[in-house]
Amino acid sequence: MSQLTCPGCTGQMRAFQAGKLTLDRCAFCRGLWFDGGELEGTLGKRPAAKLTAEQESSRRCPRCAVPMRPAECGGLRVEFCTQCSGVFLDDGELTALNGGQPVRVQAGQPPPPARPEKQVQDDVMDWLHSLGT
Repeated sequence: MSQLTCPGCTGQMRAFQAGKLTLDRCAFCRGLWFDGGELEGTLGKRPAAKLTAEQESSRRCPRCAVPMRPAECGGLRVEFCTQCSGVFLDDGELTALNGGQPVRVQAGQPPPPARPEKQVQDDVMDWLHSLGT
């Protein structure tokens, strides 16, 4: 399976195991991608969600490449793909959807080590280059 492109910043997302689920996190902006049903599996409940009146978001689904729809979910504006039912959450939104309680999405695994400053700089430069700057 190829790496996904982050809908939030167009950085590369990296897959990781979260219990029985494989989720995707952007290495740059830390946004999270949930394939259909994975958000419910991570939270252990189905958050109330409703599509907003806006027809399309400027963000594209990393699976289908179609524009996603904005949705109201737990008082937050998130992006939802009407084609594959995937959901994109910006950094911090998963905690907000869980009533302010942190969600351990890497169950059973230690947190990743801090990335070296040089790697962060290289990732930023690669991202800027991909944008044509």
